[in-house]
Amino acid sequence: MKIHFIGIGGTGMSALASVYLGRGAEVSGSDLREKPVLGALRAAGARIFIGHAEAHVPPEATVVYSSDVPPDNVELAAARRRGQPVVHRSDLLAHLLNAGYGIAVAGSHGKTTTTAMIAYVLERADRSPTAVIGGEVVGWESGGRAGQSSIVVAEADESDGSFLRYHPAMTVITNIEPDHLENFDGDFEALKRAFLRFAKNTRLGGTVVLGVDDPEVLSLYEAVKKRKKRRRLRFVTFGAHWADVTVAEGAEVRLEDGRASFGLELFGEPVGEVRLQVIGAHHVMNALAAAAALRVLGVPASAIVEGLSAFPGVKRRFERLGEVDGALVVDDYAVHPTEIRATLAAARALRRRVIAVFQPHRKARVYYLWQEFVRAFDDADLIYVTDVYAPKGDRAPEAVSAEALAGEIARESGRPTFYLPDRSAILAALRAALRPGDVVVTLGAGDVRAVGEALARGRREG
Repeated sequence: MKIHFIGIGGTGMSALASVYLGRGAEVSGSDLREKPVLGALRAAGARIFIGHAEAHVPPEATVVYSSDVPPDNVELAAARRRGQPVVHRSDLLAHLLNAGYGIAVAGSHGKTTTTAMIAYVLERADRSPTAVIGGEVVGWESGGRAGQSSIVVAEADESDGSFLRYHPAMTVITNIEPDHLENFDGDFEALKRAFLRFAKNTRLGGTVVLGVDDPEVLSLYEAVKKRKKRRRLRFVTFGAHWADVTVAEGAEVRLEDGRASFGLELFGEPVGEVRLQVIGAHHVMNALAAAAALRVLGVPASAIVEGLSAFPGVKRRFERLGEVDGALVVDDYAVHPTEIRATLAAARALRRRVIAVFQPHRKARVYYLWQEFVRAFDDADLIYVTDVYAPKGDRAPEAVSAEALAGEIARESGRPTFYLPDRSAILAALRAALRPGDVVVTLGAGDVRAVGEALARGRREG
């Protein structure tokens, strides 16, 4: 089997490429620029091209594209003109999930870490899962692994509705908040209906795992239960209290150096203390979601506790980049106001002065969630905002301005907030402001990480 991935360096695409390489496929792909994950794919046998050209596409290959690939992409157009099989990445993922014991993890936040936790603990428990994760587990070379068992655990992306192609044995929904509304006609109700359909797509006799602390997920729970008798679905809930999988009664979540510890209770039975290595109290809910899925799979309670306690995290999720002049520099993929708040709260838990460097991602997201972004920076002491990172084709109903956003953040938070579109200017400002003991957090899905990397290296960006 030959497969060609357009945009193979993307997190979801590289994960799928890794899985199919592991399954013996002949894999090629192209990307606009060199990325670390491409080296790992080359080492595994993939043929990688930098830049897009018709000649890169093997004539016998199935061509895979994502929603980020524009319709006029030269490789996509060439494949269609030749009559080659052309599939969206979600179709390839659907094949994996629907053919095996699929576990699809969805939600506005936490799905990458939750998926990674499930895969990591399964691997430690010798269950050999296939994993397709939208981020790279620390210690892995990509977000994808080809396992030997029938278990397939994958992150299900709601952003374009493509997760409705999946019919897994288990669905996990962490939470539901407004996001990607540009793909749902600006209508949060339409997004919620998509999540409801996703849950209802769980195959006959399957399991639906729901985070019932979230009010929207709780409402979905009540709606989807109406189909329980017809489809014989099993429902498993997780949450901080009064759920099937929860923090043990009488126990409290404790934070030490930003890392959470808590007593885990599985279906009414306290099973031990989980001591997370990842920073941030918000990871407790991710761990509970993972524990629920793992218990349904029959993983022993002791293996769940030990595995979650050993989980090393996912790159670009409060990832430590280094230290400079006594200040800690970390990077986080946070793109949504809720994610920004959680990341900055994790930084605040370190009891340091917090400096945020924020690169908004997608004009449409900024437009629809403007007020939420304005209120997301209360845990930062000093804030720098740079221009919106807008993928090709990203549009908002009206113009959005990062400079105007910075001004409103300053008024709302009362914190010093500066708009600096130039990366060199941000670095210069950081160097001038930095004090020993600070924590600098770069926030965003674009290239803002490079600012943190340059700062941690202790030299100017060239």
